[in-house]
Amino acid sequence: KKGSGDVKYHQGFSSNVMTPGGEVHLALAFNPSHLEIVGPVVEGSVRARQVRRKDIGGDDVLPIIVHGDAAFAGQGVVMETFQMSQTRGYVVGGTMHVIINNQVGFTTSSREDARSTEYCTDIAKMVQAPIFHVNGDDPEAVVFVTQLALDFRQEFRKDVVIDLFCYRRRGHNEADEPSATQPLMYQVISKLPTTRTLYADKLIKQEILGRNQADNMIETYRSALEAGQHVANALVGEPNKKLYVDWSPYVGHDLEDYWDTSVDVSRLQELAQRMRQLPEGFVMQKQVQKVIDDRLKMQTGELPLNWGAAETLAYATILDEGFLVRITGQDVGRGTFSHRHAKLLNQVDGSQYIPLCHVKENQPRFALYDSLLSEEAVLAFEYGYATTIPNSLIVWEAQFGDFANGAQVVIDQFISSGETK
Repeated sequence: KKGSGDVKYHQGFSSNVMTPGGEVHLALAFNPSHLEIVGPVVEGSVRARQVRRKDIGGDDVLPIIVHGDAAFAGQGVVMETFQMSQTRGYVVGGTMHVIINNQVGFTTSSREDARSTEYCTDIAKMVQAPIFHVNGDDPEAVVFVTQLALDFRQEFRKDVVIDLFCYRRRGHNEADEPSATQPLMYQVISKLPTTRTLYADKLIKQEILGRNQADNMIETYRSALEAGQHVANALVGEPNKKLYVDWSPYVGHDLEDYWDTSVDVSRLQELAQRMRQLPEGFVMQKQVQKVIDDRLKMQTGELPLNWGAAETLAYATILDEGFLVRITGQDVGRGTFSHRHAKLLNQVDGSQYIPLCHVKENQPRFALYDSLLSEEAVLAFEYGYATTIPNSLIVWEAQFGDFANGAQVVIDQFISSGETK
């Protein structure tokens, strides 16, 4: 059996649970070891789920991203993801960020080394996101703040941050002894009662719970784990399949190198004619006008077909056959070499017209966005989008080839190894 190249608890999971509001699908993203890179992947997956459900605005699909304090402050992709959060091509109606703030990053805890800002959450101020600092040893305060944060997100459709201020009782991993690098911190931690003990004692003191009841809860939970039983009792035995995508038709196949992708020439000419039909009074810039006029001549054989014309025709045929197409990147409307011109701008009033949105009546969605100047977060977003709507074409275009270098972690951790992992 092949190994995955990653630890098991990075592989993600999904399930359906029953809530007072009805059945809910929970998806835990597969999270590689590279810090924070899964954040924009989740955002892309959420955007695709919203499109699939026609949930533009985010009523039905909520992104929740869990961070470490040191990574939240230190990884640049966090800033990129915040920067895209209110842009047209990437908005998801707000994200809930939960920071498990254990006051140490691997073995870095000294204030002079960890960051230059006062709080690890200060990066969120760039989008005026509310930041709630809450004591992780107070479960009721955590529940209150979580509800408050969710209410804010639902009301204002913007990001919100919960800074769960706590500590790491054990080391960074199973073999780590934290007192070797944080001796004073762990002298204090070793003497602290656990969060569960503190809360149980509080409930017993308030006579809400008896000591025997509290002890029995531990034994019941432990026995269920040892017996291999579910401890999340709200799991749905026969989940509603409409809440998620069935990937089984797309995996486990041999690669097909040869496939007939030809399209009848008469249909190509019809699609080209349709894309040349512009709104009345639409005035193009003169060089763009020549590009568009030449494409019509290419359909009659007066001029040879060039790359830009062939590419836009290819997208038109995919839409014509019923598949969603989404294209993003730093210059995708015009094209880096002024070759694509999939987005046309009226020289009189600045309005835009995208011919590929008008290929036929009731066509699938065609989305075209000139992205913010990010590679890492944008490519990660598009990867997340693609993994959620498999029966579609999702394109990210690097402005030049070496621009892909800035997104290399996405290529390494997801694209090249995604099916294996």
